[in-house]
Amino acid sequence: MGYDVQILRTVAGRSQPISSSEVDRALREMNGRLAFLPGSDNTQLYMPTLDDEREVIVCEDGELWAKNPGEPLVEAMIELARHLGARVRNDDFETLRSLTDSYLHPDDRAERDAAIAAASRTRTMPRGRKVATGVKLLFLGVVLVTALVRHFQGAS
Repeated sequence: MGYDVQILRTVAGRSQPISSSEVDRALREMNGRLAFLPGSDNTQLYMPTLDDEREVIVCEDGELWAKNPGEPLVEAMIELARHLGARVRNDDFETLRSLTDSYLHPDDRAERDAAIAAASRTRTMPRGRKVATGVKLLFLGVVLVTALVRHFQGAS
């Protein structure tokens, strides 16, 4: 399972797409801290100073997101979001002001509550406990069948 972080812009609870021209402008304002990954057709951003082309921000369909970003990339995402009039949100619905400061944005409250409700409905017993419970039930069934067989054999 991964940790997702996204740059998003909302107005009255509605997501507003971020255009590639806005991203271009913001990158110029950031003076090379982030750049389009060569050969990505402007679909991925990376930090040239990190020299790690595996850690990227994906840009698709007006959305920007990163999977398992390190702290330097999250900081760069926060800066990029400021230039875009947007914000950075993690998969716990926390909007990040910095690496150590976050809050629940009003536009995310309903979506977070729905996610919590869905998670509580789908919680299941851990796999190990399921197996142990199944074995216990099987054993109990065998004992019960054995007892019934003995009972009916003794009755005849």
